[in-house]
Amino acid sequence: MHSQKLQAILKSTIFGLMVLGGGTLGYVLIEGMTPFDALYMTAITVTTIGFKEVFPLSLGGRFFTMILAFVGIGVILYIATEFARAMLETDLRRMLGIRRELKLMKKLKNHIVVCGHGRMGSAVVEILRRRGYSIAVVEQDTDHCRPLEDEGVPVVRGDATDEKVLSSTNIAEAKTIITCLADDAHNVYTILLARQLNPEINVIARAVEIDAEERLKLAGANRVLNPYQIGGMRLALSAIKPTVTDFIDKSMLGSSVELDLAEIVIEPSSELAGKTLAGADVRKRFGIIVVALKRGEEAIFNPDAHERIEGGDVLVALGPLSAIERVEKAVR
Repeated sequence: MHSQKLQAILKSTIFGLMVLGGGTLGYVLIEGMTPFDALYMTAITVTTIGFKEVFPLSLGGRFFTMILAFVGIGVILYIATEFARAMLETDLRRMLGIRRELKLMKKLKNHIVVCGHGRMGSAVVEILRRRGYSIAVVEQDTDHCRPLEDEGVPVVRGDATDEKVLSSTNIAEAKTIITCLADDAHNVYTILLARQLNPEINVIARAVEIDAEERLKLAGANRVLNPYQIGGMRLALSAIKPTVTDFIDKSMLGSSVELDLAEIVIEPSSELAGKTLAGADVRKRFGIIVVALKRGEEAIFNPDAHERIEGGDVLVALGPLSAIERVEKAVR
C-alpha cells in the first residue's frame, strides 16, 4: 500500500517535470528564448500567475501559451490530488481504525490493560499478544501508538492518570492492569484510579525507584516488580547458574515446545476437587508437573503425591502450553 502511494506521487511529479521541460523546449524553439527565459515563461504560465512576459509573443507563441496554460492547470490539480490522497488515505484509515478499536474495546472482558508502551510496556505487550491474551494499551506518545494502531492492537492515546482515558479501556470489566509508566508518582495515581473504577482488579506495578515498592502497595498494587532488581538477579544467575537460566530461556521463550508456568484454580465443582495428586494422576493424564499448591495464604512447595486437592486451591504447574490448556479445561 505504501509503495503504491509512493509510485503515484512519483508518477505525478515526473509528469509535472515533463510539462516544465516540454514548455521550456517549446518556447526555445518557437520564440528563440534562452533556456532560463523559456523556463520562466513556462513556470508563470503553468502556475497561471500571469506575470509580465519576457517580450511580446508571436502568434505561434501565444497559441502555445494557451495550450500550456490548460495543460498546466491539469498537471497542478493532478499533483495536488495525488499528494492529498496519499495523506488523507493514511489519516482516514488510521481514524477509522481507532474508532473500530474503541468499539471493540467496549466489548472487552477479562482483558489486561497495559499503561505505558515504552521499552518495558512494549515487551509486556509483545509477550501477552504472543500468548493470545486480550489486551488494551494506554499510551501518551503518538509515535508509540502508531505501530500498535497499524497492527490492530486496541490502544487509547492519552494520560493513564486521566479518568476518561482509563475508563475508555473498559477497565471496569478488566481482569488485570499493568502500570509501566516512567515514574512512580504516575504509577501510584493510576493504581488509585484503577482501584476506584474497578475495586476487584488485579494490579501489577513497575517500580522505578528502589524504595517505591511500599508506596505502590499502599496505593493498591497486588504485586510490584523492579526491573532493575530483576535484571540484576538474572545477570547474577546467568553467571552462577548458567544451565538453569539457559533452560528457562529455551523452554519458555525460544523452544519449539514452549513450556509455561501456570496458575490453575480448582473450582469446587471440578473433577479434581477432593482427589489427591496421585489419585488425580495429573502428571500422567495431562503431562504437567505440580510445582506448588496454594491454599489461602499457605503455599506448599513440591507437594506430596498424597496431598489432597480442595476446591479453591491454586495449582502452580509447569508443562507444555497444550498440556496446560487441557488441564485448565478439565478443572472448569
